[in-house]
Amino acid sequence: GKFLGTFFFSIVLIMSIAVVFDLTEKLDNFFENQAPIREIIFDYYFNFVPYFMNMFSPLFIFITVIFFTSKMAADSEIIAILSCGISFHRMMVPYIFSATLIAALSLILNLFVIPEANKTRLQFEDKYVKSRFASVGRNVHYQTSPGEFVFAESFSSWNRTAYRFTIERIEDSKLVSKISAESATYDTLTGRWRLKKY
Repeated sequence: GKFLGTFFFSIVLIMSIAVVFDLTEKLDNFFENQAPIREIIFDYYFNFVPYFMNMFSPLFIFITVIFFTSKMAADSEIIAILSCGISFHRMMVPYIFSATLIAALSLILNLFVIPEANKTRLQFEDKYVKSRFASVGRNVHYQTSPGEFVFAESFSSWNRTAYRFTIERIEDSKLVSKISAESATYDTLTGRWRLKKY
């Protein structure tokens, strides 16, 4: 009971801090994109908590074992247990039982709860948090103007670079021109794209 109590208290404490930091970081996005409070709470943070709780749980099991055992040693409980003739193996039973219970909970979260929670959380992020280009991902296809098509294997929003870039012009169902480049970087000063190894 003490072991599990310490673990859940520490994980609730760190999750509270994580939620506050995340809210502070994303508050501007929520206001800018007019995210409803109900969706912020139920679609985002209700699904944010299980994911990060499960991610941090191995670290907090380690911290719990250290804190719990050092508290027992400070209160001379370990000496009293060993003096009563209880072996180290028997003393490890609560640790093993608690670790097995937490592992089972983690497995249930990983298999059944987190995949669905992540789907809802990531949809919310795409809608209210990330910019249009941050969520483009891989294999980008755009029609920039009638008859002009742009392809990129991937796009990096932080340096405004498209990799494995190709631009094609099609007129009357025929390919008129095609330019391929290893990368295309957008120059914010000139407002133009710079192709490398084209």
